[in-house]
Amino acid sequence: MDWDNLLKILTNNKTWVIVSALAGVITTVVAMVTVYLSRVSWEQERESKRPYIIIEKPGIKPLPDSPPFRMQITMENRGTHAASGLEGRILILNTNLSTQPDFDFRFSVANAIPPNSPTPWYKDGVHLPNILPAQYVILAIKYEDPILKKDFGQVFFMRWDGIENGTTHPNFVYVSKDEAKKISVYLKEALNEFVPEYSL
Repeated sequence: MDWDNLLKILTNNKTWVIVSALAGVITTVVAMVTVYLSRVSWEQERESKRPYIIIEKPGIKPLPDSPPFRMQITMENRGTHAASGLEGRILILNTNLSTQPDFDFRFSVANAIPPNSPTPWYKDGVHLPNILPAQYVILAIKYEDPILKKDFGQVFFMRWDGIENGTTHPNFVYVSKDEAKKISVYLKEALNEFVPEYSL
């Protein structure tokens, strides 16, 4: 291509109209992608501030005149937003997963749970036999983020080593992933109320 032809193409008004149109389209697409990515980032940051409950020191604790005992689980909101309308269910069942739960407690918390605020739940007057084999303890909770207007659910899978010769093991410990999977299949219907993905 010689200089004369190149100069004709560059001085042609149609060429510059096409170049301008393409530049406008590219600028618009880049702006739309930037707005989309900003919105996604903002939503992720907002969602990361949701309430998130952890539990501390779960177990069966002796009372001054035990028996009976106290079952206690302390929940703490480690999120940024408060958790409101918390409802929960505690199921205790034999580790062989062949019977219905021996204990089934439902509870709720009337007040919102602010961030970094321990909220103990306990049940006094728990009577236990002298011998009780190892048990699974499942805590299922659901609550709302009043800012996001969104419901959340969590399930904690624990094991309690029970009672041997009248000696009560005081603490609940977390189970393995395999155990949690077996329990979630066995208790699918009960857990679905709190965390719908367990219905799969």
